[in-house]
Amino acid sequence: MNTQYKEWIPSVLALAREAASAIRAVQARKIYEIKSKLDNSPVTEADLVAHRIIEEGLLALDPRLPIISEEGAAVPFEVRSQWQQFWLVDPLDGTQQFIRGTPEFSINIALVENQRPVLGVVMAPALDQCYWAVQGEGSYMESFPSSFVPIHTVHPYHSPIKVVVSPRHQPSMPSWIALSERLSEYALSYCGSALKICLVARGEADLYPQLGPTSEWDTAAGQCLLEEAGGLLVDLSGKPLRYNTHATLNNPGFYAMSDVALRPLCCG
Repeated sequence: MNTQYKEWIPSVLALAREAASAIRAVQARKIYEIKSKLDNSPVTEADLVAHRIIEEGLLALDPRLPIISEEGAAVPFEVRSQWQQFWLVDPLDGTQQFIRGTPEFSINIALVENQRPVLGVVMAPALDQCYWAVQGEGSYMESFPSSFVPIHTVHPYHSPIKVVVSPRHQPSMPSWIALSERLSEYALSYCGSALKICLVARGEADLYPQLGPTSEWDTAAGQCLLEEAGGLLVDLSGKPLRYNTHATLNNPGFYAMSDVALRPLCCG
């Protein structure tokens, strides 16, 4: 199983790079179309062109595998609940950052098998950063073009604990106040999109607490990266996130951790 998925990595990386190039081309124009989706979140030309590139490429790689993409057509739960394997894609995670002109947005591509992510690719087009992982094969970051090095989380975690949060972090949230009291001493930094999970996976942060809403395509690729790097991504009760288990594609709150020793501090 892992051998086949590892063999797919060069093709998936090539798709991510093609999508990244298309996103940068849209961004370079500075003027591009922005629409609002039904939930009032923005979608841009860059989101849509990246979606088309990735969807077409994944279907060419294996036409038998279905795809769930943030920008694709919704699939009824009674249909997708029968899927044992599928691709889970966010063609542009961090659209708000992209619109603002900040570089912290990413392309997330995951392969989910039996509700768990078993392959993950995260590409940061504006930062020239690329990560990949396959279950049982470790987690890797591109150090220079076409060369990847293994990445690992930090054990034991730093003191004070290095916590990374979204730029939209709300320090007045009761759940954050309760967590910060349990952590006691910590240093806070900010980052957008799935790149927060990547910072934990490569040992530059210890904890990413997500106490607000996210979608499954935001986390699946990063979860594979983090678990293969020696960390864990769990819900607020301490159980690993699972995918495609209910009618919505919404995640519960979660913690991305570098070290299992953090779980008692976060989950109580």
